[in-house]
Amino acid sequence: MKQQRHTLAELRVSRWVYGGAFLLPLIIMCVVFFELKITPFGHRNLLFSDMGAQYIPILENLRHTILTGQFHLFSFSLGTGSGILPLLTYYVISPFNLLIFLFSAVHLPTAITWIIILKISTIGLSMAVFLRHAFLRSGWSMLLFSTAFSLCGFVAMYFYDMMWLDALIWLPLVALGLHRIVSRHRYGLYTISLTATIICNYYLGYMTCLFSVMYFIYLIIEHQPNPTPFKDVWHMHLAAIRQFLIGSLLAGGMSMIVLIPTAMGMLLTGKNAMFVANYLPTPLFGPEVMAQFGPLTGNYQSHLYHAPSVFMGTLMFLLLIVYFVSPRIRAVEKRRTMWLLIAMGLSLFVTLFNTIWHMFQQPAGFPFRNVFFFTFLALTTAYRAWQTRPAQTMNDPQKVLALVWGMGLLTIGFLSAQVIPRIWARFLPSYNNDLYLHSQPQFHLLWLALGLLLLNTMLLFISEWRPIRIGLLGLLLSVELGSNFYAGTQGINFGSQTKFEKAFKQDAAILNKVHANRAKANLHRIDYQHSEIGQAYSGAYNHYNDAIMFDYPGVSLYSSTLMEQSRVFQHDLGYFSANVRRISTQGYTHLTDTLLGVKYRLNAGNPHPVTKLSAYAGIGFAVPKALTDLQLNDQSAFYNQQRVLNALGAKRDTLDPVTVKSVATRRAKVAEVNSIPDKTYIPGPRYLQTFTVRVNATGLLHGYSPSNTLVYSSLKVNGKSAKPMINADGYRYIFRLGQFTKGQTLKISYITQEPAAGYSNQFVSLSQSRYASLVTQLKQNRFKLRKNSGVSWLSGDVTGTKQKSMLYLAIPKTPGWSATVNGQPVKVQSAMHARSVSLSFAITME
Repeated sequence: MKQQRHTLAELRVSRWVYGGAFLLPLIIMCVVFFELKITPFGHRNLLFSDMGAQYIPILENLRHTILTGQFHLFSFSLGTGSGILPLLTYYVISPFNLLIFLFSAVHLPTAITWIIILKISTIGLSMAVFLRHAFLRSGWSMLLFSTAFSLCGFVAMYFYDMMWLDALIWLPLVALGLHRIVSRHRYGLYTISLTATIICNYYLGYMTCLFSVMYFIYLIIEHQPNPTPFKDVWHMHLAAIRQFLIGSLLAGGMSMIVLIPTAMGMLLTGKNAMFVANYLPTPLFGPEVMAQFGPLTGNYQSHLYHAPSVFMGTLMFLLLIVYFVSPRIRAVEKRRTMWLLIAMGLSLFVTLFNTIWHMFQQPAGFPFRNVFFFTFLALTTAYRAWQTRPAQTMNDPQKVLALVWGMGLLTIGFLSAQVIPRIWARFLPSYNNDLYLHSQPQFHLLWLALGLLLLNTMLLFISEWRPIRIGLLGLLLSVELGSNFYAGTQGINFGSQTKFEKAFKQDAAILNKVHANRAKANLHRIDYQHSEIGQAYSGAYNHYNDAIMFDYPGVSLYSSTLMEQSRVFQHDLGYFSANVRRISTQGYTHLTDTLLGVKYRLNAGNPHPVTKLSAYAGIGFAVPKALTDLQLNDQSAFYNQQRVLNALGAKRDTLDPVTVKSVATRRAKVAEVNSIPDKTYIPGPRYLQTFTVRVNATGLLHGYSPSNTLVYSSLKVNGKSAKPMINADGYRYIFRLGQFTKGQTLKISYITQEPAAGYSNQFVSLSQSRYASLVTQLKQNRFKLRKNSGVSWLSGDVTGTKQKSMLYLAIPKTPGWSATVNGQPVKVQSAMHARSVSLSFAITME
């Protein structure tokens, strides 16, 4: 009876502890966001980085399409069109995202704030569940460890990549499932939690699979009281190994519902390039990583590249050392744990292993995304040390030794941070090494770290374990974790919630003028590069995902699921693309407007914001077969456009180069160089080069630099700035210089590092009259859509000729499309092939 009362009392304590594990991180996050004035606690919002550029537009698209009943598996809002499943599985499959349906579009940033707070709080709850059932202990002290995991360095640095937070929620349950496999031979919890991890985010789900193998091996070895050959361990735990394999296969099989369509979509992206340097056994950091165990050592300014974010609170760092000093823990257990931590550490330290953990690709920004697995293992180890009651079981020399080890490691870390990154940047200059150098913590933070370590040592080693002392440890840890999270946001340009609400309504009203939000999907594209929504962003906003946010067919996209065939096709025709994840509307010409079916160009800053484009010839039209056989050349935009015009039957000199009268070059003045953005890095001497040209056709004048030696932000025409809206310095794209008439003489100037290469720069006018004649011809054989056409099914009529036997459609050739002509199946071909990929339908009309 006494035992039963003890069990019931312990159960009641566990329930209160679970509530505390959830509420404590929630309170800390609310306080931090209150101090930062983040909505709903202030006028700011999380419109920055990937949160503002990707998550909010994508979630708003999901909310809008579901609520309006316009959801389709293919979307014209994703660049020039793409399947939507890879996007959903990569970004939004999380039960927490259901919260967005409780908010209106203009209050979506507030929903995002609550989603992040609730996710971080749930991390604390799941960690408490793991500690309670894995170690069969309960008590308020569990809150120290659950809160440390929920607000660890990984969370503080990457909370705005909120899709990753789900993996931290499920990780403790995956680990608990592994404990149950080894102890009870039951794989249910492991299978369900691993499946949920993969479905919520397959990227970190893949990492969790690797972790599961490593942790399972550790658990079966850990059960041996003495060193045992692995062969004997294998035979002793054959049943558990069988359950682990079955559970893993079941999790993989059930995850295929999202893995198969996602894999098919991701294979179409450009994120499959292989670089030898990523597979070398080279180090990624040195002993300076020890400084990361101290607080306030990381912030948003270093998010592109920095040391692994291993921070978990000074108390946890001290307990991690105590584990290896404590006399209550056997040497064999210490060795096993040490090798587990070393193995996980090597996955961060060695380039080859780190690449494998990141799905065989080195991250482009936000490095060491697998660091939270190390943190989880370190916290588990710290909890084991806590269970030994170190204040009572360690003698004074051992306590001093733990303190000295902690102070020594922190000192080595902060001293190394001042030296080693400088050596790497000096002798191995690279983009990452330069970023790494500037991401190091300031040396004076060492005194704060040592002070906190001393204070935690005093509290930890008091012999009597009274609630007030655990409360003091908890208060100190909470302040430390909250302060570290707050410091991690330094450098963030938060958005304005007030401006967002106003701008969203203004942009929606302008789009309504062209019926962009009507129930029936539009099958023409809209270029809205100058929208008002950018006013809500404090940092740079390049309008990549406006089409997703407002759910209209656009041209641009910023997503890890961007189809490579679409991107390369647009880039080869002159559109600006910074990398495989981005394609911009910047770089358009009348020809690209025609080829992509752009009907409207909008500009919220104009008195008449809507411009209907004369270059629009429909979503498709009959073309000669020569267009389908055309192969585009890399980095040759004007050459490609001329060949397209020839294939379409355009008049001679429709694309008319200027006459260069003279070229002058001189050293750039200091004031001229200072006009270039700080982000544009131009080493060595700079020159101002001026072309004096005569325009040979009336129409839009464009330029292109095949040698890529022109600094676009310094462009001037007749002394007036002609820099692009989006900073494209360092990349090739067709830039617009303005509308001019035949015979005009212009002075085009820019800064360059290589003036000799500037003679290859091209300046060309698209003849307004000649191109209008071509568009008229194309419209005569236009594909006229029927009323029953939708997003993923097109039905219409077109009249071809002997010379124009192919129907061109401005839709990417993605898997799943088929076609019939007069009821008979016909072959769907790619038109205008790039070097390795192609875009657009071409259907034989025979």
